[in-house]
Amino acid sequence: MAARLGSCRCALLISAALIVAVALVVAAGVIPPVKADTFPDATPESAVPAFWANVLIGLLMAVILAVTAIRTSGRSRRSTVMLTVVAALVLILAFALNDAALAYKAEGPPMRSATTLLFLCAAVDLLAAVLIGASAFQLPKRA
Repeated sequence: MAARLGSCRCALLISAALIVAVALVVAAGVIPPVKADTFPDATPESAVPAFWANVLIGLLMAVILAVTAIRTSGRSRRSTVMLTVVAALVLILAFALNDAALAYKAEGPPMRSATTLLFLCAAVDLLAAVLIGASAFQLPKRA
């Protein structure tokens, strides 16, 4: 039982680290090229705040996961619902990044690095969401 609780805690902490990594990559590798985008009909003035919102929401989800991983003593109805909601929000962040990647893919070579980073970040967020969802239901029940 203790090993399973430990492995779920580890999975939650890994998920938090993955989400923080995505936030850092978006902030450092995606936002600067988007801000400098010169493609006709580009709207960096609306895209950049959306990416910052994605970063901030991701960091908030990572903090919630880290605190949950450290403080949890097992699964309860409340913890299962909270982790499921966090997993759903991280999944929404992944879909948003994937949608942005598809939009920037049409702009061609000038945005290729940002597009690649966005696809990679979407995949990492998807992995984190799966880990969170699995952990939500694999935590041992409280005694």
